[in-house]
Amino acid sequence: MRIKFNMRNRYMIMIDMALTIIAVLGAYALRLELGALFFFYLPSAYWMIAVSLLIKIPIYYLFSLYRRLWGYASTRELRLIFLAVTSASVLVSAVMILLLTFKVFNGFPRSVLIIDWLLSIFLVGGTRFAIRLIADNVSTAANSMKKRPAKRALIIGAGDAGAL
Repeated sequence: MRIKFNMRNRYMIMIDMALTIIAVLGAYALRLELGALFFFYLPSAYWMIAVSLLIKIPIYYLFSLYRRLWGYASTRELRLIFLAVTSASVLVSAVMILLLTFKVFNGFPRSVLIIDWLLSIFLVGGTRFAIRLIADNVSTAANSMKKRPAKRALIIGAGDAGAL
């Protein structure tokens, strides 16, 4: 069976890759305050960036974060983002601890894993809901520019079809 890749959200993949790098470096910077320890642990940060990129993006894809219309996002999508980021962060944590066990790098502060998880939820979720806010503002502006009165409509049904 061949999986067809939806290119509609290809820009979201690139944004998520950038956000993943920002989250990891931000976690190290918040934990180590850009001092001498930050540069000491920088090799482990590079490893964590590589591991995060290899794990988080496919996990987000498996959780269908790239097959959604974020202009219609709701709390259900927020829960999905939470589950996807948490699952990916658990796998990243396991791999990083495994790499530490095999002495691939000199060590790293374990609290970075939790800070990265929090930053990832904030950045990934914030980006998607910013898209929702922009879509709402654009549609509101477009409706206010129309001169004719709006027609009232009753939508029967629920779910995605009703939102569309």
